[in-house]
Amino acid sequence: MTATPPEMYPAARFLLINCASPYFFYIPMGCFGLCDALSRQGIVARIFNPALYPEAEVPKRLQAVLTEFAPTHVGFACHWQETVHGLLAALTMVREWNPTIPTLAGGFTASYFAEDLLRAVPALDWVVTGDPEQPVAQLLQGRTPAEIANLVRREQGVIRRSERTWLIGQQQLDQLAFGDCSYLIDAELYIEKINTKLGFPLLLGRGCAFDCAYCGGSRHAFRLHSGRTRPVTRSIAAILADLHRLAPWTRMLYICYENDLALVKHLFKAIAGDPRLRGHFVLHYGAWHLLDAEFLALYRQAFASDLASPIIEFSPEVTDDRQRAAIKRGVTYNLAELSANIRTIAKAFDGQVRIEVFFSRYHPLLSAADLSQEAGAVFLFVHQMVRQGLPVQVGNDHLSTDVASRYWEESRSQSRDFSEFMARKTLLDQGRLYPFPVDNLCLLIPDHLDPRFLVRHEALLLVLSRLLYWCREPLHILLACQGDQWLDHLAAVIEPLLTDQAAAFFAEPPLAAVLEGLGRRLAASDPPGPPFLADLIRFGVKKLAWSSRPADVPPSPGDPVQACLKLDQERITIHEHDYLDLPAFLQRLAECNCHPPYQRTVCLFLAREIVTMPHAVYRDSLRRFEQPSTLEAYRRAVGQLTHIDPEQHDLLLARLLEEGVLLPVP
Repeated sequence: MTATPPEMYPAARFLLINCASPYFFYIPMGCFGLCDALSRQGIVARIFNPALYPEAEVPKRLQAVLTEFAPTHVGFACHWQETVHGLLAALTMVREWNPTIPTLAGGFTASYFAEDLLRAVPALDWVVTGDPEQPVAQLLQGRTPAEIANLVRREQGVIRRSERTWLIGQQQLDQLAFGDCSYLIDAELYIEKINTKLGFPLLLGRGCAFDCAYCGGSRHAFRLHSGRTRPVTRSIAAILADLHRLAPWTRMLYICYENDLALVKHLFKAIAGDPRLRGHFVLHYGAWHLLDAEFLALYRQAFASDLASPIIEFSPEVTDDRQRAAIKRGVTYNLAELSANIRTIAKAFDGQVRIEVFFSRYHPLLSAADLSQEAGAVFLFVHQMVRQGLPVQVGNDHLSTDVASRYWEESRSQSRDFSEFMARKTLLDQGRLYPFPVDNLCLLIPDHLDPRFLVRHEALLLVLSRLLYWCREPLHILLACQGDQWLDHLAAVIEPLLTDQAAAFFAEPPLAAVLEGLGRRLAASDPPGPPFLADLIRFGVKKLAWSSRPADVPPSPGDPVQACLKLDQERITIHEHDYLDLPAFLQRLAECNCHPPYQRTVCLFLAREIVTMPHAVYRDSLRRFEQPSTLEAYRRAVGQLTHIDPEQHDLLLARLLEEGVLLPVP
C-alpha cells in the first residue's frame, strides 16, 4: 500500500497512536487534550487505539487508518511502562506504511528514557518530554526543533535536549477539552470497553502533591520525566464543561486525583447543582484520603447509583502502619482507621458499593520476616472484612516497577538505560525473569531476599489466593479458629512439593493434595485444629474437585413423570455443619468458642452452585430417591409433609432433573 507524500497536504495532520499493552487499554487522559489543543490551531488530529481490536487485526486496521487519514506526522503515547513493546510494534507498522513520515513519542515512559530511547530506536525522530501541547503544535507547524521546548532530538548524529522546559498553566489547561471523544477513532468501542472496568477518567489536573516511593507519577517522578515541581489543577467550570461533553457518550466516570480534596468536594457540589449533570454519572473513585461524612453526602447527591454500584479504591500497600508511612513518605491513615472508614462507606451506601483495597508486595524496606508476617496480616484483614459482611474486595499483588519512581532510581545504576529496561521486560513477558508467575510489571524484586524464600513465599500466596477463590470456607473458618498460626503448617505442606518441580507447581498447584496435607498436619499439631477439622477438609476437597470437573451433559430422563429416577450419589455429600452459609457459621464459631453444636447438613453439587439443606429435610424428602422412584410416587409421599414448601420443592426438583442430579434408571 503506497502512502501519499505529506507535502501534498497544505496543513499538518496528526495521528496519535495509543501504544497497546496486555495490561492496559486505557488512553492517557492527556491524549484528548493534546488533540483539542492542536485542533484549535488548525491541525487535524485523531487518536487510534490498537487495544480496541484483536491483535491479529491491528496491522490491517492501522494501515487503513493511515491511508484514509493520511497524517503528516505520527505520534505515540508511551505513557505507562507496560506499553513500550506496543510502541515498537506500532512504530514498525507506521514505517512499513511510510519509511520517511516524521514520528514522535511522549508520555511518562518516553519522557523518562528520552535520550536513550532515541539512541535505541532509530526509527523514532523525536521525544516530547512532559507537557506536550505547545511543543507538538510548534513541531507540526514547522518550527525549528532546536527552538522548541521539551524536545529531545537528533542533531548531526548527536542526541540533544532542549534547554527550555515548558509547563502548561491553569488558564491554558482550562481552555482545553479532555472529554471530547470525537477525536478517537471507533470511540464507541472504547467507551463500551472502559465501561466494563472503571469508566472514563476525568482530568482534574496534572502533577502530584504526593511522593509515594513506588509511583512513577509521584512528585519526585514528575520532576524527572516532566520537569514539573508542583501540580496544576483545572477550574471547576472547565471540568464541568468536560462532563457536559461526556454526558452523551457515557454514564461511567473515574477519578483518581486527590491533590486537593477541597477541590473534589467543590466539584461534587457543582455537579449536584447542575440539573443536567446531577445523577447522570456513576462515579468510581480512587481515594488517597479517608472519606469523611461531608464527602460521602456530596457524593450521593451528585452521582447515580442505579446503573451500577460505585467502586471506591484504597491503596494502603502494606498492613504495617509505620512501613506505610515510610513508603508513602508522609502522614497517612492507619489500618484501623481504614477499616472503620470502610464500615462508614458501606453504611452510607446501604451496602450497594464495592470497596477495593490494594496491598502490594516486595517494597524494598520489607525483610523476609516482614513479608511472612505481612502475608498473614493481609489474609486476616480479608477475614475481618468477611466477618463484618462488608462489600470489600482485597488484592495482594506484585509491586509494579514504575520507572522514574524512587524505587527505580535507587535500585538501578543506569536507571535511564532503555535497552536494559527492555531486556528485563522481555524476560518478564516471556516468564523467564523469575521462577514464578507475576501479576504486574514487576521488574525489580529486592536483592536482599533469598531466591529460595521467594519461591516458597510465592507458592504460599498462590495457594492461598487460589483456595480463597475456589473454596474460601475452610480458610476463613481456620482463620476464625486459629488466626494465621496455621499458615506455617500450610507452608510446610507446600515446601516439599516445590523440590525440582517448582514450575509445575506454579502452573497448576495441587490444591486438593495441599488441603489434605494441611488437615493432617493440623490434626497432629498442638493444639489441634477445630473438632470438625476432618469434615471441613473433606468438604473443601469435594468443592475443589467439583469446581474443576468438566460440565457433563445430563442424560434425558424421557418422560420425567413416568421415569424411575435415582440420586447421583457423587453429587451429594453430608457434613457436620453448613459451611457454605459462611457468615452465619462464623457467627456461631464466635459464640461457641469454635465448638459449635452439631448441625448435620446435606450439600447438593449443581453445575453453577452448591445447594444445602438440613439433613432432617433431606431425610424426609430427597433421600427417597436413594432408591429408584417415580416423580409421581415421590410427590405423593412428600406432599403430606407440612414442613416442606411444595412450590419451592418443585422448583428444586426441576433443577435436579435439568442438571442430572436425578438420573433415569435404565
